[in-house]
This record gives sequence, C-alpha cells and structure tokens, in this order.
Amino acid sequence: MRFTIRSKLLLCFLSVAFLVTAVNITAYVYNDRVNKSYNDLIDRRVTVLSMAKDVEYLSVQQTSSLKGYLLTRDSSYLTELQTANEQLNLLTGQAGALMTQPETKESSQKLYETNQAFMRSYEHMLDNLQQNQDQDAALAYFKDEVLPIGQELGALSQSIAGYQQQLLDKGKQANTAMVNFVNRTTAILTVVTFLLTLLIGLVLSQRITRNLFKITSVITGVTHDSMSASELPHIDVRTQDEIGDIARSFNEMAKMLKHYSNLEQEQRWMETNVAVMATKLQGIQNLEGLAQLFITTVTPLVEASYGVFYIQQKSGRHPQLNKLASYAYQQHEVGIESFRSGEGLIGQAALESRTIVMEHLPDNYIQISSGLGKAAPASLMIMPVQFEGQVVAVIELASFSKFKPIQQTLLQHLCAHLGSVISSISGRMQVEQLLVESQVLTEELQTQSEELRGINEKLEEQYKNSEQKTKELEITKNELEEKAKQLALSSQYKSEFLANMSHELRTPLNSLLILSNILADNKDGNLQENQIKYAQTIHQSGHDLLQLINDILDLSKVESGKIELVKGPVSLMAVLETAEQQFAPVARQKGLTFTVKLDAGLPETIVTDEQRLLQIIKNLLSNAFKFTESGEVKLHIHHANQALLPAHNKLLASGSGIAFSISDTGIGIPRDKQSLIFQAFQQADGTTNRKYGGTGLGLSISSNIAELLNGHIVVNSDTGKGSMFSLVLLCEQPEEEEEAQSLVELESAAAAADRHFTNGLQVSESQDELDGAIWEGKKILIVDDDMRNIYAMTIALESKKATVLFAENGLSCLKVLKDHPDVDLILMDIMLPEMDGYETMRTLRQMPGFELLPIIALTAKAMKDDRDKCIDAGASDYISKPVKLEQLFACIHSWLTADRW
Repeated sequence: MRFTIRSKLLLCFLSVAFLVTAVNITAYVYNDRVNKSYNDLIDRRVTVLSMAKDVEYLSVQQTSSLKGYLLTRDSSYLTELQTANEQLNLLTGQAGALMTQPETKESSQKLYETNQAFMRSYEHMLDNLQQNQDQDAALAYFKDEVLPIGQELGALSQSIAGYQQQLLDKGKQANTAMVNFVNRTTAILTVVTFLLTLLIGLVLSQRITRNLFKITSVITGVTHDSMSASELPHIDVRTQDEIGDIARSFNEMAKMLKHYSNLEQEQRWMETNVAVMATKLQGIQNLEGLAQLFITTVTPLVEASYGVFYIQQKSGRHPQLNKLASYAYQQHEVGIESFRSGEGLIGQAALESRTIVMEHLPDNYIQISSGLGKAAPASLMIMPVQFEGQVVAVIELASFSKFKPIQQTLLQHLCAHLGSVISSISGRMQVEQLLVESQVLTEELQTQSEELRGINEKLEEQYKNSEQKTKELEITKNELEEKAKQLALSSQYKSEFLANMSHELRTPLNSLLILSNILADNKDGNLQENQIKYAQTIHQSGHDLLQLINDILDLSKVESGKIELVKGPVSLMAVLETAEQQFAPVARQKGLTFTVKLDAGLPETIVTDEQRLLQIIKNLLSNAFKFTESGEVKLHIHHANQALLPAHNKLLASGSGIAFSISDTGIGIPRDKQSLIFQAFQQADGTTNRKYGGTGLGLSISSNIAELLNGHIVVNSDTGKGSMFSLVLLCEQPEEEEEAQSLVELESAAAAADRHFTNGLQVSESQDELDGAIWEGKKILIVDDDMRNIYAMTIALESKKATVLFAENGLSCLKVLKDHPDVDLILMDIMLPEMDGYETMRTLRQMPGFELLPIIALTAKAMKDDRDKCIDAGASDYISKPVKLEQLFACIHSWLTADRW
C-alpha cells in the first residue's frame, strides 16, 4: 500500500490542527463568558452608575436654579430649572429600566416620585409668586417646603450611586477571577498541545529522514568524488512514497546522463574537427591544393580507407565532374577520370543533389590494398558539395565498416563550408584572369587617351567658365530654397502650436462647460436661485473663453484682415444688460462699484458684428476689473466727442461716432507704455504679468477687431489714477425700408414661433417618452485620456439613463469592445496616447461587426481640415470641443435612431 509523504504530513497536521482547534474552542468558550461579563459591567452597571451621578448633579442644579430665580427673578434661571427637571425625569426613567435588583428598582421609583413631588412643590410656589408677587413668602416656602425635598432627592441619588459602585466592584472581582482561570487553563492546554505536536513531529521526521539520508549520502558522494555522468551509482531505496520516487528518478537520470554524455562527446568531436578543417582551408590559392588537402584530411578522420575528390567544370555546353585528388588510390585499377551529370553514381548524386550510401558491396567492386594485402570495402558513401543550391563538387569515400551517423553529420558540415571555399577560390581565379585581360585593354586605352587629352584641354577652359556661372546660380538657388524652407517650417510650427494650444485649452474647458450646464439646468432641484445664477455665469464665462480660443486660432486671419464679419442690428440696451449680467457678480466679489449708463439721443440699434463688439467690451471690462482693487468700474455708451474723433478720419468726416467707454479707478498705465500694450503678448511691464496674470493678447486682438469693425480704441490713463478705454465705432443705422422689412420678418417669425410653441406643448409628453425609450439601456463608450472629460460626459449621459463605458486610449478601446460587443455608439477623442483616434477608427472599421457602428469624433483641435480627416478615418460624425450638451444629445439621438443596416 502506497503511503506518501503527503499523507504522512497530512495526518500529522490534522492531528496538530485537532489539538489546536480544541485549545482554541476551549479558550473561545471561556473568553466569551469573560466578554459577556465585561459587557454587563460596561453596558449596564457603569451606565447606571453614570446616570446616578448625573441625577445627583441635576438635583443640586435645579435647587440652585430655583433659588437663583427667587433671588434675582432672572428668567434664565427658570429655564435652567425646567431643563434640569426634564433631564432628571428622563434619567430616572432610563436608570429604572436598567436596574434588575428589587431594592434598586424601589430606589429608582422613589427617586422618580421625589422628583415629581419637588416639581409640584416649586410649581405651586411659582404660581403663588406670580399671583401675589410676594418674594419673601416665596423664599420662606422654598426654605420650608421645597428645599427639604431637593435635599432628599440628592441623598437618594447618592445612595443609588454608592450601591451601584458596590455592585460594580463585586463584578470586577468576579470577572478578574474568571480571567485568571481562563489564563491558567489556556496555558496548560498550550503546553500539552506543544508536547504532543513535538512527539508527532519527531516520529514522522525519523521515518522520513532515514531514507532521505540514503539519497543525500549518494548525491554527496557523487559531488565530492567528481564522478562523470557514466559513473553515477545506484540508490537502493524501495519505499512507496515520494522518497522512493526520487531514488527511482535518480537511477533513471543516471542512465540518461550516461547516454547524453556520449552524445556530448560526439558533438565536441565534431565541432573540433569542423574548426580544425576550417583553419586548414584558409590561405589556399588553387583548387588542386584545396582538393588534395580536404580528401587527405577527411578520409582517415571518418575511418575510411579510400577517397576521391571530383570538381564540377564546364566542358563545352555540358558540365562535367573531373577527378582532382584522391586518397589511397591506384590509378591502374580504376580507369574512370570524369563523369557527366547523371552518369554513374557520381553523376547521379550531382544531378539529384543528394548523398548516396551503399552497404554490402560485392567483392569485385573495388579492392583496397596495403603492403600486407587487400580487401573489399563494406560501405560506400557519395556526397555532393553545394554552394547556393548548385553542386560544385562530389566526394566519394569507401570504408571497411559502416559509416556512423556522427561521421555522416561531420561530412555534411564540412561539405557545407567547402562549397563556399570552392566558390571563393574559383571567383578569385576568374578575377586574376580578368585582371590580365584588363591590363591588355588598359594599354590600348592609354594610347587613345593621349589623343583625347588635347581635346579635353580645349573643352576644360570652356567648362570652367560655365561652371563658375553654374555655381553662382546654384548659390542663389540654395539661398532661395533655404528661405522657402524656413518660411514653410515657420508656418508649420505656427500651425502645430495653434493646434496644440487649442487642444490643451479646449480639453479642460470641455468638462467645465458640461458640468456647469448640468448645474445650471438644476434637474434635481437641489440648488438655490443664486447658485443657479453662479452656474450660469460659469457656463457663460466658459463660452467666452471658447470664443477667445477661437480668436487665438484666427489670429493670423485677424492680422491679415481676412476674418469674416457677420453684421446685423445690435441693440445698445442689450449690450449694457449683457455686460451688467456677466460682470455684476465679479464686482460684488471684489467689493467694487459697477455702473452702466446709456446716454439719451442715441439710436436704439446700430449695424455691426454683435459677437465681435461684445468680445471687445468684455475684454476691456475684464482688464478693468483685473487691475482695479478698490473704487469703481463704469461702462458708458455715448456719442464720440471731439477728443475721440480726430483719431479716425471717417468718424471725423461724418461726426456720427458712438463710443463705448470703460473707465476704472485702478493702477493706471504710464504714458510711455500706452502704445506697447496693444502689441501681442505685451503688458505695461514685467511685474504686471506676475501680479495680475494674463497673456497680453487681449488688447492686440481687440485693436485688430476694432479696425475690422471700422473703428478704433482710444486709451486715456495716468499711473495711480485709473484708466479709460474707449471703443469708437462709426454709427451705421439700418435704412427705414430695411427696418420695416425686419419688423415684418420679426412679426412673421414670432407668429411661427407661437404656432410652433402651441404644437413643443401638444407633443412634448410623447416626445419625452420617445426620447426616454431611445436612450434608456443604450451602451455608449467614451474614449478619452482626460478623466475630467470622462467624468463630465458620464454624468451628462447617465442623466439620460444610458449605460456608460470608458477607455483611456485606442488599445483600451479595442479591449473594451472585445468584452462588450453590444456597444451602441462610441464618442472618440482624437488626441490619444499610444494609439490615436484616427488609427483606432481605421482599425475598428476593419473589424467584423463594427463596420457600421456609429462613431462620433470629438477633438479639441479645431483646425480647418480636422473634420475631413475624421470622416476619412471612419467617423460617422464630428463635433469639436468644448461640446455643447444640446448639440451632443441631438447628434447622439439621430445616430441612435438611424437605421444602421
């Protein structure tokens, strides 16, 4: 029966585990009793004792509070009295519920009744005091009637506290005795368990180590005596366990090592001879010497007695194998000096490019002789020598014994190297022959070159003149090409910078706009009205920042005057309201006064680009608040006065300019720096940027946009006295007919809007149900490396009850889709690490099952051709960051409802 070490150890460990478990169970039972005893002490007795002391304190407090009220008539004492009495009633009830002894129950009941008597007594006294206002009588009643009850109440609480302290002390003594008993019992059981474990371990180890000693002694002897693999001894262990398996495996290993040792010796023999032969073949200059050296060395090396070396050479149109060298060869007995391809065994081996081995040769095949006699060989081997797949030679060997496999392998290695040597020597000999022929031709060419030298001298002078002109043209060409490269490189750097800047700014702005929009919507209804306004202001500021980013990207267009303007009627009052709504919270936060003013006599509307106008005004107001620490900021829309008009010829001629003046009481600008601030990336001085921040780009963009709006910006400032920036525009008003037409169009649009609104009311409920049914349960995968965007987008999509998955790069996207092939739509960011959005979409479109999966590309790079790149890469749609939730929801809705198949 097989009884393994595992079974032995398992039996031992089970015995020890049984003993340890018994000790632990015993310790657990007694520890549980100790814990319950401690819990009784802590949860009940200590709590009752603490309540009793609180009752004692409250009884004294209510007596003192009542006395203080009688003496001072201060209502705060009366409040303290009522509070103490209520707490006292509550504590007496709780303490009574925790007490279990009959005597403590009676004491608790008596304490409660005494407190009720105290309360009735002082309420009666207070009623009399309120009716007759006799303070002396109230004090006398207090001393004779109320105070004794209060003193009795204190004595009762002291008695209960003392009794509870005695019970607590007795409980501690009993608990200590139980702990000591548990400790003694655990110690005794631990010692018994240790002794039994030690005994079991000793018995088991003696039975295991006895056979292990036999094995280790054999292995140690092998190591110390440095035996070879063929001399490993036999281990005599017959147990039916793992030690017996080790002994049997060792014996089998010894047999295998002996076999491998023989193979290793043969391998070393072969490698040594290959290296020796390679060394011998070095430096040989002709084929005859090579053939003789090879056949002379190899024949005895493989224990052969006869050898012939045939080289393949061309004879007319057909190749032929000619005998080049031999070993132990008697020419008069064998008359064949050459073979053609396919002729005899030599030709057949060359034709088929294979080795031919023959055994049991006939007696009259060939005779190998020496001085003492001759005999026929037992085996014959014919081996072709190849180079690059072509046979270049054939070796024939004969031996009195069979060729061993190791000998055949050695010949194959040697012939492989021999082919390259033959090719090298043959090539060298051909080169030498060609060299001789070239020397003859060289002599003939020297004669002809002498004749041409005279002609060359005449042409050389003409060539030098033309070469000088060519060099001058080449220099000019290189200079132009270098400048063109620099311009192209500069343009490329600028485009890459603007694209990267757009990405870096739009990425955090995306999450800001989404989250602020969600807060402003307040769908949960848990925000206050002012908090909603704050969220709306944050959202609006984010949109303004987005507009500024767009302006940075279009900076080159602004400077070249190619930016597109969208002119239309602009309400001056709406401009004031927009500015006041956005900057009033900023003024309150900084403690500044912000006023807006619109002069009378101005037209209600002017014709200009509203977006660009508001951009300039917001930028000037932002600067005013930034550089003003106290005082006032003011926006004043008025007619341009003569001090402002001379700066612009057209305005001076028409006299109809309108000025948007922003004044402040801030730090001001030195006069020598007022022209510098309108340059890009410039501020008044270095300290301004460090203290107030900013890029210095806003005024430069504003100035250029003002010129495009047919206006200009005027600055008037003194250091320490504040500044006033005025945007002066030519007042263009719509003609009367255009105004009338506009009114008609507005009325028509209003009527259409009313009809449309009557219809956003009739179908809103059914449309909401349809939208909910479309969104609910849909799986949307967000691929973005910015966790802020993932967080914001997840909140927005989960509000539609969609299931959201996310991946941080393209590779992770492919893995998520592999685990979730039922994804309904992907929101794909383009600028991703490792594997960008373009490559990811191309890969997805080639994967089975994802050819028609809707993919909406989201990118913070807003360059001209980004949309086309995304669509070409496989995107279904394109949205630039930062994303507007309404636009995103509408786009997702359209693709979720589209027929994919």
